[in-house]
This record gives sequence, C-alpha cells and structure tokens, in this order.
Amino acid sequence: MTTIQLLNMTFDVWSALFNVILIVGVFVSRRHNQLQARSLVYALLANMCVNVAEVLAYAFRGDASQLGYLMVRIANFSVFLCNHLLLIFGAVFVFRTIEKDGRPVSAAFKRTYAGIIVFGIVLLVLSRVFGFYYAFDDQNRYYRTSGYGVMIAILFVAMMLMFALTIKERERLTRIEKVSIIMFETLPAVAMVAQLFTYGISLTTFASTLSLTMMFIAYELEVSRSVVENERRMLHDVISALAEAVDAKDPYTRGHSSRVALYSRMLAERMGLGADEVERVVRMAILHDVGKIGVPDAVLNKPGKLTDEEFDLIKSHARRGGDILDKVKSMPDLSAGARWHHEHYDGRGYPDGLAGEAIPLEARIICVADSYDAMTSDRVYREHLSQDVVREEIVNGMGTQFDPAIAKAMLEIIDEDADYQLHE
Repeated sequence: MTTIQLLNMTFDVWSALFNVILIVGVFVSRRHNQLQARSLVYALLANMCVNVAEVLAYAFRGDASQLGYLMVRIANFSVFLCNHLLLIFGAVFVFRTIEKDGRPVSAAFKRTYAGIIVFGIVLLVLSRVFGFYYAFDDQNRYYRTSGYGVMIAILFVAMMLMFALTIKERERLTRIEKVSIIMFETLPAVAMVAQLFTYGISLTTFASTLSLTMMFIAYELEVSRSVVENERRMLHDVISALAEAVDAKDPYTRGHSSRVALYSRMLAERMGLGADEVERVVRMAILHDVGKIGVPDAVLNKPGKLTDEEFDLIKSHARRGGDILDKVKSMPDLSAGARWHHEHYDGRGYPDGLAGEAIPLEARIICVADSYDAMTSDRVYREHLSQDVVREEIVNGMGTQFDPAIAKAMLEIIDEDADYQLHE
C-alpha cells in the first residue's frame, strides 16, 4: 500500500466518524423541518458509506483470496453507488431548503434530475456486468476502463443542473444556505473532473465531506434562527395579548397600546435607532400602561372630574407597571417604559421626578407617542383634538414635558401627515 493510499484510508476513517457526529448533531438539534433533517441525515449516511467502502477497497486491494475478490468488488461498486445516492439525498435537502417558504420546486425539474441519477445507477449496474466503467486485473486490483468518463459526466450534469436551480431560486435562500449549497454542487463536480486525471487521491470524497459539513452548519444556523424567530413571535403575541387586556378595561382607549407602539416605532426609526433598539422601544411601548390592571374600572372610565385620591390612583399605574415588568428577569430593561413614560423633561413628571437625559430614551419616546395618541383619540370626556391644536401642544411641550429632539421628530411626522391619517 502506498503512502497516498494510507493517507486516504486515514482520512476516510476520520471522515466516517465525523459524519456520524454530524448525524447525531442533526438528531439532537431542534428541528424545524423534519423532511429537511431526514434528507440531510441520509446524505451524511451515504457519504459515510463512501468512506467505509473506500477503506475496504484499499484494505483488500491486491488480495487474491476469495474474501478479497468479493470485498474489492463490493467496496468499489458501493463507492460509486453511494455517490449517486449522496446526490439524490443532497438534492432532496436542497429542495426542502428552497421550499421552506411554502412554494414547491417544479415537479418537472425533480423528475428530470431523478431521471439522470436513475440512469446513472442503471449504467453503473450494467457496468458491473460488462466492465465499461472499471474492471480488475488478475491481482485483484481495480483500474478504470474507457467508459469511466461517462459516469463522471452523468454525475457532473446532475450537479450542474442543481447549481442552475440554486442560482434561479437564490432569493429564497439565506446567504449561508446559498454558500453551503453551491459548495455542495460545485466542489465535488470540480473534484470529479480532476479525478479523471488522478488516481489514488480521493478528491471527490474530500470535497463531499467538506461541502456536507458546510450544509450541516448552514442547517444548524437556520434552525437556531428559526427557533429565535418563533420565540420572538411568541413573546410579541404574549405582550400584545396582555396589552389588549389592559386596553379592554376602557372602551374609549381600546387600541391605545398598539397605537402608542406604532408611533414609538416611527419616532425611534426617525431618530436613527438601530433595528434591535427600535424593537426594544416597541416592546416597552406596548406594555407602557400595564399598571392600569390594578386601577378600578370605575376610576378609569369616570366621565367627570377625578378627585385628588382618584388622580393619585391613576398616577400609581406608572410605578405599578414598572414593578410588574421588573419581574421579567430575562428582559431587565422592559420596565423602563412603563415606570417613566409620565416623567417630564423638566423634572415635573411622576413617579420619580426624573429630568432630562436621566429619563431613559425609550421612556422619553413613549412619553411623546403616548401624549400624541391621547390628544388624537376620542375619550369619554372629549373628542379627539384637531391636528393644528395637537401640533401646538407638542410645540408648547418642547423642553418642559417633552425631549425637544423627540418632539421635533413628532412635529416632522405631523407635518408629513397632511390628511391627518394618524389619529384614532
């Protein structure tokens, strides 16, 4: 056995073990697409079988015994067969990845691709009988015959067909998915062509193992992204449901929390906050009035003037809301909007009399958004104010109730809303 063959055997052994590790990784990960996961496992199994078959082919090469005669032929046939199967399961994985948005890949394309691979397998079986791909000498050693290039050409065409599909559907794939799939479709193809001019170096096996590893990494990253997105969506639904429960206490403010969240988003984006910061502001805005859960409906819905005791009870919702949201330990900043959205820029607000930039930015944004919605919504004691009056109130509040920079952003939004669409 040559040094190159020994190195190839060593690589095949470690590659087979590595494929087992990746298979276990797929099983233990949180799978969001069972068919996609299953096809990746089958592709890894096919690649592992290629590794094992190559080890056996090298181990029994030149062994003229009856066992050696059988093992060399079985192993070499298995290498080529499993490479065909690898392309089948790899293609299914690619199909499932592209189809995750619900739109199927063309059935005609799938039939064409499957037909090419099946045709290749049929020729492989016939070659085993007639020997036009490969044969063995009287020392039981494998060698290629004149038709070997036909098999490579069939596999190459199949991979280029998949590559064309990936390019066509690239907008449906994430960046890491595109990179990993294109590697799977091109690296082994290039290695196959190079393999025509080399013997003893398993270039195709190297390329397949590398590209499958990249596909596994892309799959795991996509699983993680999907889990995070689902958890974020669930958190948003829970927060929205809680906000609706609060708004339902007062029929005249129904939808108030969602509108304040909308205006807060507009303000945060206009002020140049990053995407994560904007989402944090929106979460705080949706829950800014959660403390009203503890305020009696009779006080919230009172049409007449509130007594001092009733007004103090209304004001207590800010501190109570902050205390409620402080219990959400996984989001320690969530309570800032609820606790301090009634603080004034000049320090005359409540509950803590904070002033200027001592008030968290999120609370300053929500303060403006909350005031805007209060003025532009119908209430039990009055109808919504005209746009001119609302604008004047925002101007008058600059530097006293409102952060001047945020109030200026609100004035820009008002001036752009010529038809006064932004009211209840």
